[in-house]
Amino acid sequence: PNNLSKKKKEFINKILPLIINQNHKILAQRQRLIEIKDFLNQNKTLNKVDQKFVKSLASKYLVINKNRHKIDVINDLLICIDIIPNSIVLAQAANESGWGSSRFAKEYNAFFGQYTYDDRIGVAPSRRDAGDKHLIKFFSSIDKSVESYFININSHFAYNEFRKIRKIFRDKNNSLNINLLVNKLNVYAEDDNYVNTINSIIKVNKLTKYDNIK
Repeated sequence: PNNLSKKKKEFINKILPLIINQNHKILAQRQRLIEIKDFLNQNKTLNKVDQKFVKSLASKYLVINKNRHKIDVINDLLICIDIIPNSIVLAQAANESGWGSSRFAKEYNAFFGQYTYDDRIGVAPSRRDAGDKHLIKFFSSIDKSVESYFININSHFAYNEFRKIRKIFRDKNNSLNINLLVNKLNVYAEDDNYVNTINSIIKVNKLTKYDNIK
């Protein structure tokens, strides 16, 4: 959009390709899971390669695999492994990083303000309330930051409702409702106005224009 400042355009040019790449990877994983599920339903068994693939994803997305039927595991994984609209990812990254201008974004490739308590992978924020021990997770590249964000939203129990709403739209073969999905991200930050902020960033900057970019 022409109303975007140079800073915002540079930010989008830098982050959007990485977001699209993650969504492509997720769709590829999802397609393979669907094929594995279809094969399992027909043949009642899986080869070791497919078993290893399912087990690896279950570990990555915190889905219980042990002593469960593989169909149930795959169904749970299909809820987790799905796209996050480009506009939502862009808006959250813009909000958390000041459109890429924050110290954490510039020095630590941290674009989403993810918390950690592991000092091997985190750095202390300069503004932290007395008694707080959280750190901001840092990354070796911006790409790793984007990847970590996707795993967080697609696996953490705090975003179960986000994934449930997304599944409803997926099952009905409908386009994802951005506002409804953003409403389920209210726990992402302690700010009570967080949902309104993200929706405002999307609306003012017309970020939904980027949702259909392939």
